[in-house]
Amino acid sequence: MGVVKGGESKHPDLVVEVAHPKIIHEFGAQILRHANLLGLRVTMATHPDGFRLEGPLAAAHSTGPRTVLYEGPVRGLCPFAPRNSNTMAAAALAAPSLGFDQVIGVLVADLSLTDMHVVDVELSGPPGPTGRSFAVHIHRENPAEPGAVTGSATVTAFWHSLLGCCQLPSRPGIHLC
Repeated sequence: MGVVKGGESKHPDLVVEVAHPKIIHEFGAQILRHANLLGLRVTMATHPDGFRLEGPLAAAHSTGPRTVLYEGPVRGLCPFAPRNSNTMAAAALAAPSLGFDQVIGVLVADLSLTDMHVVDVELSGPPGPTGRSFAVHIHRENPAEPGAVTGSATVTAFWHSLLGCCQLPSRPGIHLC
């Protein structure tokens, strides 16, 4: 397995998903860069008033209580939902083995979600000897004012992420590329 030592990074030959949470916390982004993912799907659902859509998606209307407005590669979604596809774009960047063409983005208008945005992330790996695949499903609910594009907890989460970066023992401070 590759080793990260003294700020020098090697490419891993093996990724073991049963790693201690501390390892995933410290090296999760690096592991994803080299993981053999087969599927990554990010679904964002909110009230129709929370979307700021452009181009052909601007004309999309809810046809019922829950309507899929878009389902396809994230690359095709970003230009028409630049304010509603940031989580999907971040997932495509974090999983370069899939990228913007193979990460699937789904936008859902849901009339019942008047005060929150819901994001579901589904990740799958290659099938094992039994034919079953490794899978992870994450469900996030972010409170949001009616019609808001950004959830009310987003700023706080972002701020705490920045504070956490400043306290990393290996590379304290914020480093911009």
